[in-house]
Amino acid sequence: MTARARESAPGRGHRVRTLLSILLACSAFTGCALFRGPAPARSLTVDLPVSRAEAVRRTLTAFREQGYPIRATLTSGLQPESEPFRQGDQAEAVFRATISGSAQAARVVLSGTYRRLLLRGVVRDDDEKAVQASDDPLERRLWNRLEQLRLAIRMAP
Repeated sequence: MTARARESAPGRGHRVRTLLSILLACSAFTGCALFRGPAPARSLTVDLPVSRAEAVRRTLTAFREQGYPIRATLTSGLQPESEPFRQGDQAEAVFRATISGSAQAARVVLSGTYRRLLLRGVVRDDDEKAVQASDDPLERRLWNRLEQLRLAIRMAP
């Protein structure tokens, strides 16, 4: 090995070690994202072997039977939305359905949003959040109500 090669060798080794350190750090940060798992579900889907018109009828019936009055809007046929309702003194929520399909099959996608109530229901939080399947007790109760709505749509005669 020549004198010149020995002088540049530590510089190359240092660069290689630095590059490897950077690559290892980047892979560690992206690897941590794997520990979080998938994002919580924010909607429920019901696939029905009925026409879109029948799916609309089932959805509107299920909303009413479960105690959610439908807000009258221009799109309330294919995109019904409940009037705001209270979940105890903790939140005010709205459930929505989006209905699509054809004469042979239909799909209903259920979702919802809520606002936390403060001061025992006197004040509403301005931050509207999506109902999702999470470990938060309030969100879990709202998610269970949304699942009950899904079952009512699926089991409707």
